[in-house]
Amino acid sequence: MPKENTTVYIILGLLNHEDLSGYDIKKKIDVMISGFWEVGYGQIYPTLAKLVAEELVVKHKGTGSKGPEKNIYSITDKGRELLKEWVMLPEQKEYTKYEILLKLFFGSLVPDESNLARIEDFKERHIQNLQLIQMFKGNLERVLHTDKDHLYFYLTVLFGEHVYKAYLDWADEAKALLAGKPGTEPNMERSNGDV
Repeated sequence: MPKENTTVYIILGLLNHEDLSGYDIKKKIDVMISGFWEVGYGQIYPTLAKLVAEELVVKHKGTGSKGPEKNIYSITDKGRELLKEWVMLPEQKEYTKYEILLKLFFGSLVPDESNLARIEDFKERHIQNLQLIQMFKGNLERVLHTDKDHLYFYLTVLFGEHVYKAYLDWADEAKALLAGKPGTEPNMERSNGDV
């Protein structure tokens, strides 16, 4: 098995569902996967070339509904086996990076109003994300039982919905704490460096 390169498996997984052009792969990643995994556009074509060279994917000419002939990629049996092996492996630890939390960790350096505004921006961003993911959820619910893949796509959307709801709950609670609203303990004074 090649060295871990998740982009390889993302592309193989998408091609396992349907044949796609490189452009269509990027669109699917942007719509379906970018909520939980980032893939740079510059990674797609070099990865496709590598997959073709390793006979995990085949390339053929096809026509789209619009525009000229384009390269269409299909997964091979060898590619499908590699994908299955990867799916069976245990996951790596999940790592998260939240710049907002890093800045709030040091938030006592700036006025509370700045931190409140930062939290409000975070909340607004994730209200939009929640609305979008709920649209995806509704679309998938209509086709949930037409293809086994749809159930698994749905599980990732459901996770996203729960995450975005948790973000909004946290934002409301954090704003209430910073605003010093009654019933929002604690209101701690800074002590000698103790947490």
